[in-house]
Amino acid sequence: MKKRHCIRTAAAAVGVVGIGIAAAAFIFSIINEKEENGIYHDEIAQYGALTVGITKSALVSAAAAGQTFDLDIGALTGGNCTALQIEEVLVSAGQQVQKGTALFRVTADSVQNARTILQRNVLDANRDCELLEARQRELRLQASQGYDNDVMDGKYAGMLYNNRREALQKKADDAKKTVDDKQNQVNQNLSELTQAQQELVKARKYLKEAEIAVSENYDDRYKNAYYYTVYEETRETAENMVNHLEEQVERLTQKNESLLYEVDAAVRVYHQILQDLEKEKLTAKMDYDTEILGSETATEWYDIQMIRFDNALQEANARYQSVLQNIRQFNAYLLHNQVHCSHSGVIADIMVEAGDTVGKDDRLVLVYGQETVTLNVSLSETDYLAVNQEETVNVSLMDYPDRIFEGRITDVSNRKCGKDSENPYYIVTVAIQGDVSGICEGMSGNVTFLTSEVKEVLYVPDKAVFREGERAYVKMRNKRGNIEEKDVTTGFSDGIYTEIIKGISEGDAVLSFSGSL
Repeated sequence: MKKRHCIRTAAAAVGVVGIGIAAAAFIFSIINEKEENGIYHDEIAQYGALTVGITKSALVSAAAAGQTFDLDIGALTGGNCTALQIEEVLVSAGQQVQKGTALFRVTADSVQNARTILQRNVLDANRDCELLEARQRELRLQASQGYDNDVMDGKYAGMLYNNRREALQKKADDAKKTVDDKQNQVNQNLSELTQAQQELVKARKYLKEAEIAVSENYDDRYKNAYYYTVYEETRETAENMVNHLEEQVERLTQKNESLLYEVDAAVRVYHQILQDLEKEKLTAKMDYDTEILGSETATEWYDIQMIRFDNALQEANARYQSVLQNIRQFNAYLLHNQVHCSHSGVIADIMVEAGDTVGKDDRLVLVYGQETVTLNVSLSETDYLAVNQEETVNVSLMDYPDRIFEGRITDVSNRKCGKDSENPYYIVTVAIQGDVSGICEGMSGNVTFLTSEVKEVLYVPDKAVFREGERAYVKMRNKRGNIEEKDVTTGFSDGIYTEIIKGISEGDAVLSFSGSL
């Protein structure tokens, strides 16, 4: 039995090999047919300006952001409703969406059921606030009657106290003004006395000089009667002036003594009034404190009564605002009974379908965002400094040979790294822009960074250059129309075109492959 089984197995294997050979022959014929039907198309090698590019291989890192159902229905409704039912899925996998795009429609019944509970909670909380406010107004009216009487007594006591204090202060101010007025009179009199004394000194000097002149001319009074008469009149005038000033000085001196006595008396009166003022203020303050004590006690009693209702009303208002916020949050989240996308990108996967119920933290969709589809490339310091970071980056993926994606540098390592300090390198992160649907984690491709350098070179499209290890070649048709391979030496690439250093000439037609088998 075992021998027969082995034979049958070998026969089966032979059959499989035969089928494989036939399939290979069939595929080869298809390839030839596709080549003849124009999957390859002609490209002309051109000579012209080409921006120098630095091309590096890299793997795609595509992190998907998950969106969950963030509305906690149970918490909003107090546990009376915990989930909603999906009526229709409005997007599909691979679809490009923007933030705010409608993802799902929720059944009107499940939405209305939750909204009814939320509205009832709002009405209940509002009714509690209104009842407490009415009770507080009633209590406040009762308590304020006795309170107002005590407060009025306190205000009247304060008014009396202020009036007594003002009257006493005015008396003291008047006494102080009297002292000041008397002192001003003393100062004025002293000023006049000083001036008179100074003028008296001058007059006495003038009188002395006149007496000397009269004495010197006395013997010649008959010979020079005119001059003697003038000197004598001058002496008499000076003598009269001295007498007048002496009388004025004496009078001002007596007046000053009288004024100083009056100032002293006014100062004594003022000090006595100040002492009486302090005593009267103390007495008035004691009377005021006695009257105001009843008012303060009334305030404390009233506050104690009110604080309990104030706290209860504050808590009720907080509950009202909370349930009001709940229904606003509910309506905002389920605008038009729809759940909306929280960020832009491409739908990678949908976790729910029509008929499912969703609640807090249930997963809804996975979205690839443009900033999450990236490639990390290491560049030497020389290459990094040559890169024009203001320019976009060209990205070609092996799985999409017909497409050139546009990239943007989003991050560069902020430090040089590398085991060999003489050959540091930078880690540059490139984010693919535009439609990233179909791009998956781990896809391989080339990233071409453009520099500021432009060269005049011979170039062909990147798709026209084929590589096998270290070998690079192009495909060309011979005179018979058959496809032949021709080795070339390549230079730099800008991600779309590749420089050809050697192997073909300007104007040669090469074949560019424009599809996949």
